Amino acid sequence: MRKYYYYVLIILLLIFSLLILKFIIRRKKIARAKTLYSSIKFIKKCFKGELINKNSKIIVSNPKISAIIPVFNCQNTILASIRSIQNQNMADIEIILVNDNSKDNTSIIIKKLAEEDNRIKILNNEKNMATLYSRNIGILMSRGKYIMNLDNDDLFMYSDVFSKVYNEAEKGNYDIIGFKAVDCPTYNPSIIQMKDALYHSHIEGLTLYQPKLTYFAISSGNKYSQNDLHVWGRLTKANLYKKVIHNFGKNALGEIRNLCFVTWGEDSSISMAIFRYAKSYKYIKKYGLFHFIGMNTSSNKSNNDLKIYGELFFLDSIIDFSHNNFKGKKYSIEMAKERIFPYINKIYSDKNRKYLKAIFCKMMKSKYIPIKFKNEIKNKLNAINI
Repeated sequence: MRKYYYYVLIILLLIFSLLILKFIIRRKKIARAKTLYSSIKFIKKCFKGELINKNSKIIVSNPKISAIIPVFNCQNTILASIRSIQNQNMADIEIILVNDNSKDNTSIIIKKLAEEDNRIKILNNEKNMATLYSRNIGILMSRGKYIMNLDNDDLFMYSDVFSKVYNEAEKGNYDIIGFKAVDCPTYNPSIIQMKDALYHSHIEGLTLYQPKLTYFAISSGNKYSQNDLHVWGRLTKANLYKKVIHNFGKNALGEIRNLCFVTWGEDSSISMAIFRYAKSYKYIKKYGLFHFIGMNTSSNKSNNDLKIYGELFFLDSIIDFSHNNFKGKKYSIEMAKERIFPYINKIYSDKNRKYLKAIFCKMMKSKYIPIKFKNEIKNKLNAINI
């Protein structure tokens, strides 16, 4: 009889546990639905060009965050991007737009926005200088304590992104705060796409995470991750960023890096330098940014030679900004094998051939690179008669 009571008790406990689990799952679904609804509502207003708050009327003398956007021929996307910043619940920010000699109506749109909002500042390039120069010149002119980068077709997903990451950075005095950014293949995503991006795996969610940030961006197993190397999806201390720009130096060809016309992988190169100087980093599990791919709105329209130059520029940066140890140089080796070697037979321009030789000569002189890989370099150079 006593066993019977035990069985009944166990069954009742199981039923009770299932009811609690069902309640928790239901609560989570409701919370996720509210979060999704909040994001959809916010983004729709940004796409409509609605200004939610009256922060644009204030004058900010000491901004907490400087949002930097290089703009080029983005008349169809720039309004939504800027609105997603203006509609943040943090008011004491500045928005710096670096107009890279746009030829469409972009200049008219951003001028009108700047007239409406005292926090918007416009810098104009006299000629097309590409994203690396444009972003860096905007950062050097910024006044905020932190830098938040985005492209001219990206937009933030919630009104509290700036306040959340800023408070996290201040609380722990972090050099960098990383958060989730979602790759989206189409502009103005549908509700279904947004739901998939936020809660499923149909659209890749890019989690920007650097566990070894003090030295260089490598994921576990000492293998680099492409997601480590984006400048968007993170908040960075302005004084650190400016130090990096001032120390960016010259490349293997003797060119001043900050003035180079880099249209491919430029964010990877500057990220590599930032990792060299940063001392602290924290990743927070918050979706913050929609990063749109496949858009033709930036000045980064690259032909094959420009893409190869960008890859070489990145490899050159890795060599200079990774620490002088085997672990750091191993990152360079992986980069060369995976991102440079496949292009070697397609390097036609004299400049890129000269650049490749200069980079590989630098690698040949490094005592941290094994003989085996140096022999691979020799064979590759001989194969293309360099």
